[in-house]
Amino acid sequence: MSDKRHMKHRETARVMLVDEQNRIFLLKTHFDPEVGLPPRWLTPGGGIDQGETTLQTAVRELLEETGLSIDPAVLGEPVLVASGRWDWTDGESYHTYKDTIYEYSVQNFEPDTSGFTQDEHRDVLEYRWWTIEELLASGEALAPHDLREWLRVRFGA
Repeated sequence: MSDKRHMKHRETARVMLVDEQNRIFLLKTHFDPEVGLPPRWLTPGGGIDQGETTLQTAVRELLEETGLSIDPAVLGEPVLVASGRWDWTDGESYHTYKDTIYEYSVQNFEPDTSGFTQDEHRDVLEYRWWTIEELLASGEALAPHDLREWLRVRFGA
């Protein structure tokens, strides 16, 4: 087997929204088309821009992807920092990632997606509130890779 060629490293900041019924809000997205990986569910968030902290990114992305405007101070410390690698379907390329995830309690809401970027309009296939039990039983792909296990521990499922 040949060595894979490293394509890029991506660091993100994300927010796990938990509603009053202990459901979490996730977005179903796919990677850029050239990557060729199947869609997966993830928390609102995205790439850290030059000069931004993870807190600033988390707040910016939350507003962009859900319409929720929050003060960074309410997020506290990250609840999960995960890293890994996504192998592309070309069999040669991959990218590594580091996701910093915060948790925020909210009342159930319908997101305002008017702040989506052009890429988000292309990449976000759907969004929904999940109970932990139905998400764990779904077999759906999740990101980061260890989110499923973290949810089991965090919510005792």
